[in-house]
Amino acid sequence: MIISVGFFDGFHIAHQEVIKDSNIVITFDTYPKAFFNKINSNNLLTTNFEKQCLITQKFPQTKVEFFIFKKIYNLLPEDFIKLLKNLYDFKYIKVGYDFRFGVNASGNILTLKRLQKKYNYELIVVKPIKVDNRVVHSRYIRNYLKNGKLEWVFKMLGRNYSFSGIVIEGNKIGRKIGFPTANLLVSTSKIMPPYGVYKVRVKIEDIYYYGLLHLGPRPVINDFDTSIEVWIKNFNQDIYYKQVTVEILQFIRKIKNFSNLNKLIEQIKKDIQLAQI
Repeated sequence: MIISVGFFDGFHIAHQEVIKDSNIVITFDTYPKAFFNKINSNNLLTTNFEKQCLITQKFPQTKVEFFIFKKIYNLLPEDFIKLLKNLYDFKYIKVGYDFRFGVNASGNILTLKRLQKKYNYELIVVKPIKVDNRVVHSRYIRNYLKNGKLEWVFKMLGRNYSFSGIVIEGNKIGRKIGFPTANLLVSTSKIMPPYGVYKVRVKIEDIYYYGLLHLGPRPVINDFDTSIEVWIKNFNQDIYYKQVTVEILQFIRKIKNFSNLNKLIEQIKKDIQLAQI
């Protein structure tokens, strides 16, 4: 049996290399750095739900198991390995080159090597993976995303950036002007790209549609709260309180305010034309 262990936020191409060929993926319900208040909790590339979906879609034969971090964070490194061995009796363990574990992150690759004979397993370490001479790392992807450098985000993820959300009721202005939108409630732990209008692909009950994402303050009505709204082409079904997945394909423009609804309508038509939807 092969197990792989890590937080795997983003499930980028280096994570995929670690997880590849594994029978079981061991990950954690909480971002360790957020748990220790070393980083904001709203700094994740993937929620637990999204991570589970991405891993099982890419590797359908692999089982994903979430450990409750607050129950294991203070284990000594050897005790953590002993726990894994008792639970899974694995023959191989795969980790990334910078994997740390155990109380105060005191365990590392050298620890895993030292314990191989005692616990009868073989260690497989995945070396750094680069894209155009840049090391692939979740930390770098977060920075690229926050700065709107989607090309680098997509390259390092090996896919387009996406997020999942629940459709909730909005103010229905889009419906009044002929462009109804789905308002999404998205986890506050999720990193979103900069405010703007984006071309997207929307997954609803395993069917894909194209559309436009508006991320930021609502135009015209001077509502300064951030809204996440998606106009979906050729779609008029009731999807309130259903979960949808939005895949970002292309940045279209920055957020603008409009003096009236007619100018907003004109801009939406231009956005659709520019996005070639």
